[in-house]
Amino acid sequence: MIDEESKSIFYEAENPQASRELEELRRSGDYEPPFVVVRRRVIDDFNEGKMTIDATVVLRIGDVEETEAARGVGVVHALDVALRKGLLKYFPFLAPVRVIETYMHASGESTEAEVMSIKKFSDGQSAWTTLAKSANTAEAGWQSLVDGYEWRISHERNKLRRMTANPRFSRR
Repeated sequence: MIDEESKSIFYEAENPQASRELEELRRSGDYEPPFVVVRRRVIDDFNEGKMTIDATVVLRIGDVEETEAARGVGVVHALDVALRKGLLKYFPFLAPVRVIETYMHASGESTEAEVMSIKKFSDGQSAWTTLAKSANTAEAGWQSLVDGYEWRISHERNKLRRMTANPRFSRR
């Protein structure tokens, strides 16, 4: 049985800065996401004595749809590899971005428990963290992954906007 204090910590965990900023952007009336996930598919299979996880991701970037597939060591890893392949074509500055830490926590006593997925990203110079919750483990991991890339792209776009508006603005 989960004690009320543990449940409270889980449900009241403060969103990390990147998740908060992305939530604010999404609530603003004029936010256009840099990409839309049209669909995703994962095949979790046991083939020739070993686990095989294949993922396909269909993205819409502007008016173009991109389909990418990849194999990974787990569901979220396979989705990450496929997602990165599609995004890098349009956002090459994502090349150094990596998930450097991942954490999943379930709050409940059953397989229906809500899961919190936290991912820490880095581009080698800065780091940011995202958090997503879902009753579906793969969905929580996927959403925190997508949020990390979307935040980084939005952050870069805002930086370019500021620099264009004021060329003397620092590149920091």
